[in-house]
Amino acid sequence: MPPPIPRTSLIVEGNVTHSWVTRLSCLRPNLGAVIGLSLRNASRAVNQMRCGRPVDSLDSLKNTELLLVSVPFEQLESWLQRMLDSSIPWHKVAVVLCSARGDSSSLAPLAALGAFTGSLSEMEGFSGKRYLFEGHNTALHRVRRLVENSSEARIVELKPLCRPVYEAGLSFASGMTFPMIAAAVDAMRAAGIHPKFAESAVESAVLATIRSYLRAGRRGWTGPVARGDRSELRRQYHALFRVDEELAEMFLAIAVDYLAEAATRPRTKPDPPAQPD
Repeated sequence: MPPPIPRTSLIVEGNVTHSWVTRLSCLRPNLGAVIGLSLRNASRAVNQMRCGRPVDSLDSLKNTELLLVSVPFEQLESWLQRMLDSSIPWHKVAVVLCSARGDSSSLAPLAALGAFTGSLSEMEGFSGKRYLFEGHNTALHRVRRLVENSSEARIVELKPLCRPVYEAGLSFASGMTFPMIAAAVDAMRAAGIHPKFAESAVESAVLATIRSYLRAGRRGWTGPVARGDRSELRRQYHALFRVDEELAEMFLAIAVDYLAEAATRPRTKPDPPAQPD
């Protein structure tokens, strides 16, 4: 028999309509108390979500096992103070910050009182089917029982306090990849390729690279950069410099000065981060 769904409450502030938290399908049959800036605000949130019951005091959450906190990050400190001033027995409660900015460390004052703290955020690109969690194991188990109960949604676990490391991965995948894709198209256009054909060629190359990585990992990395073939990279650099100096300097900084060096030295894994007390 599956474990029971934890008694769940919600602190909510801000635009309920656009909040991913209030769209969680698992809330509708399981949400209990809802508290906002006022009873009126809580009632409005309950009406929009069509679940939960509005309450006007944090002390009404004494029997809560899982408390979701969905407030603008700038308002978190004031809510924390209100929670600290309440009579809730925090050693019995898992408190989960539903935010893309903060992590479990943002709830440190509650953790000091015995609360099981964590953070939860929706993963982009998964249509509400994947949620990123980091924090205490007890908070993880309670969130998982709520979110994964009779649902296609799944929790993806991070090491504690490693949300910024995950976000760095997103920066590699999108923020840093985007300008390189644009540079690849610009280089092909500088070679005289029609813009549409250049975009198609780059799309094909990028997708092939992704497939290669997914099949073989780092062993799937091929070409002059992977080989550290500085002679070939210099040949490409000088040719590119003749047609576009700015692109050539970008090529030099990325391909020659960094990637070619990285390809020829063994990759060592960093020490794992220290676990929080």
